Amino acid sequence: MNRFFLTIFTLLFITTCFFTAGCNNSHSSTDIFKETAFQPVEGNHRSESAEPMTIHLAVNDTYCKNSACACVQYIASREYEALQEMLLLKFKIDLQLTYFIDEYELEDALSAQKFDGVICKPWLAFMLVPGQGIKYARIADLLDPFETQMLTGIFLVKNDSPIKSLDDVTGKRLVIGQEDSFEKYHMPFMLMEKNQIKPKKLFQRSSCTENISMMLDDSVDVAVVSDYALIASCAADLGKEDDFRIIAKTEEIPLCSVIIDLAKVSEKNALILQKALLELSGKNSPKSMLSRGFVKPAKWTPSPYLKDKIR
Repeated sequence: MNRFFLTIFTLLFITTCFFTAGCNNSHSSTDIFKETAFQPVEGNHRSESAEPMTIHLAVNDTYCKNSACACVQYIASREYEALQEMLLLKFKIDLQLTYFIDEYELEDALSAQKFDGVICKPWLAFMLVPGQGIKYARIADLLDPFETQMLTGIFLVKNDSPIKSLDDVTGKRLVIGQEDSFEKYHMPFMLMEKNQIKPKKLFQRSSCTENISMMLDDSVDVAVVSDYALIASCAADLGKEDDFRIIAKTEEIPLCSVIIDLAKVSEKNALILQKALLELSGKNSPKSMLSRGFVKPAKWTPSPYLKDKIR
């Protein structure tokens, strides 16, 4: 219940800010959210004699062994221990990690400001920013095992469905995500509004598994899920990628980011950590990271959908 009221409060706060600012465009959020990618001032360097810098981060990483669903640990087997050892040995950065499998528990911990930052899907963190004095900035994006940096929401149908395109969703039954999922809720709404798509019935569920299940039991005709749903979530148990067709995709957003609270960590230390993570990436990335590791954060300014839901 704490998480439910937190989400409602956040959305009400954002909506109030929009109307207070006289903003009638649901796609413009410049008064609430700024660019999230870290834009440091160059020239700050850590001296050789500096004491170890300790940074505490929460972790909810889709591909991490300690924070992923047990049903997909054949692919979600990333481990951070080798990276932590290298950061301490080479850069004197003591990176302390606390893992969260449950996103609701993570939101509660972040709202309580228990950490210096977080490694997670960015919206899980940035949706908590309004009104809470949190100064989040994305210092790096984390590549998945397929070397992918970005994420989309996808409109999915069964292979034998007569639905061929996004236009065909008008008059059909659709299930999307909830407000705490940017790629399954906010971006699909904006895409449908842009294309004047009006489903006959609209349902909201909290997970990709629930959305796909509703489509499989013919409760809906189309399901919006994260693009990794059939690979790295428990929805993978429901079928193979070849069992479904993608009829539309949303715009891209960062998949997973290292996010620092600049109210707790100085910009200088954030820059130090950013440089260290980037140096321990590419050919220097530990094998346990499952990919080339970290890259510079892609530009992204959250623009949540705030208008009335499509009926």
